Amino acid sequence: MKRWFRSFPVFVMICMVIILAGCSRSEQPRSVAQGGKQVVLATDMIGRQVEVPAKPGRVITDRILPFPSTYFVALRSTMSEVVAMHPASKSAAVNSMLNIMAPNISKASTGIFNGDNPNIEEIMNLNPDLVFAFADLEGALVPYESAGITALGIRAASAAGGDSLETLRGWFEVLAYTGGDKSRMDAIIEAGKAAQDMIADRLAAAVSPNPSAIFIFSSSGNNLEIAGGNFFSEYWLKNSGAEDPAATEFQGRKMVNMEQIYAWNPDIIYITNFTPIQPEDIYENTAAGQDWSSLKAVQNKRVFKVPLGIYRWFPPSGDTPLMLQWLAQKNHPDIFTYSIEEKIKDYYKQQYAYELSDDEVHFILNPAAAAAAGYNTGR
Repeated sequence: MKRWFRSFPVFVMICMVIILAGCSRSEQPRSVAQGGKQVVLATDMIGRQVEVPAKPGRVITDRILPFPSTYFVALRSTMSEVVAMHPASKSAAVNSMLNIMAPNISKASTGIFNGDNPNIEEIMNLNPDLVFAFADLEGALVPYESAGITALGIRAASAAGGDSLETLRGWFEVLAYTGGDKSRMDAIIEAGKAAQDMIADRLAAAVSPNPSAIFIFSSSGNNLEIAGGNFFSEYWLKNSGAEDPAATEFQGRKMVNMEQIYAWNPDIIYITNFTPIQPEDIYENTAAGQDWSSLKAVQNKRVFKVPLGIYRWFPPSGDTPLMLQWLAQKNHPDIFTYSIEEKIKDYYKQQYAYELSDDEVHFILNPAAAAAAGYNTGR
């Protein structure tokens, strides 16, 4: 008995080592051979566990619009395996740096939707190994499950209350199952945290008041869809030193009239790439029934088109750290006096191993109206 008692602590330590080793291994996706292919058991963003190819050869992204660019960033893919995507994903891709860095993206099909519904017949004809599917809406994965199509549910605005960086982190966690490079993905998240902290520190030491700002998200005829609370707009403005009057009025997105915009009278107006509207359209009052001339943002020439780099900068993307720095400079040009052009060049070199030319930086900061094609405000 005494001999057993003396050896008991050693036994406990051995057991703990075995348990901890097992826990450590479980943190990494483990692949097993099945039918000649390596598969992993992946957990998607709505808690489903799905066996997926460890390295899918044919990939489709549906209404999760930023996902082609996120896939590229995570895997440094040539994009030859991405066989189809939503039309609004492709319009951004072909008008972005993604098309320059991975030109295979231009070959992807866009005929995978009937209105807002996935065209299951067309998707099956493309014989995908894996579909990354928009899962913010209840039941969105049912058509895929019913057809026996392997799909992973990806949440967007609902993933983290509109926190762009945390949403991106969630996307990366899913992509780790299908070949995403953890060190590369972690580096982008760390760059985003560093940008947040830098901005917060400088704003805390400053006495400059925060301007008010709104995002024109999209447009339909003369109607304007404004981004509000619990959405990416609130995260961007809160973390770059601006007040968001729309966030106190409604959640998500809402169509508003000019009277509401007059009531807000923002200091700054940001325009996303989900609408073809450009700052010149507002300065020149080109839309019938819209008179912008009395607004402070217009009078002070503070209407800005959101950049488009690896993807549109309004949703989360690999360029999220740059969006924070660009916004902070627009909101507080007296505090953030760095060259955003140099920030962009340094970031692309560090995170994407790509040397941007001056023309490409200009391309990122001055996106074309065509990048909004294919977006449907009824989505």
